Amino acid sequence: DRNFNVLTNGKYEHQFVYMPVTNSTTGRTWLDRNLGAAEVCTSATDTACYGDYYQWGRKADGHEKITSATTATLATSIDPGHGDFITIDSAPYDWATAIDSSGSLRSANWSKTDGSGICPVGYRVPTETEFDAERLSWSSNNAAGAFASKLKLPLTGYRHTPNGIRYGQSEGYYWSSSVDNTASRRLRILDTGAYMTSLRRAYGFGIRCLKN
Repeated sequence: DRNFNVLTNGKYEHQFVYMPVTNSTTGRTWLDRNLGAAEVCTSATDTACYGDYYQWGRKADGHEKITSATTATLATSIDPGHGDFITIDSAPYDWATAIDSSGSLRSANWSKTDGSGICPVGYRVPTETEFDAERLSWSSNNAAGAFASKLKLPLTGYRHTPNGIRYGQSEGYYWSSSVDNTASRRLRILDTGAYMTSLRRAYGFGIRCLKN
């Protein structure tokens, strides 16, 4: 198991014990729950296993907590220096539009395996290709298959860009570390299907870490 202290507003306040789970089809090992989740999911709508909601490429600074405050002031650094969820309601819908428009710095941050990113040591945020391989191994390409898989992925919903409010808990949303021009790639899970697509970086989505 892995003890991982979660940084919140400059203090290590919460500790979770994550266990590894391995997909026998892909051979890849993942954490058994979303980052910030108190437990492994008992159902696809188990709120205790939703975990935190990260804006794409952002560090664990407190903004990822569903109870975090919001601010409409855009970041001028990939380290905003506060724990507020940054809201924006205009193109390109990025919480840090003043810098790193390509997303390369933030993608590199989420790809770190030394514990300085958002995942525990030895783990990182998966790429689009890695997440898609996981999806293709499910018994069915939908919410039922996502929960029946080794990862037991829940229907987390998302925090919306204009207000930071959580919506859509009949669906699951997970960031990858992959970029697509000024957007980034995410896994979307519905009752009727699941697929990878691009979306605005200011959204708050769940994170499931992959062993390097």
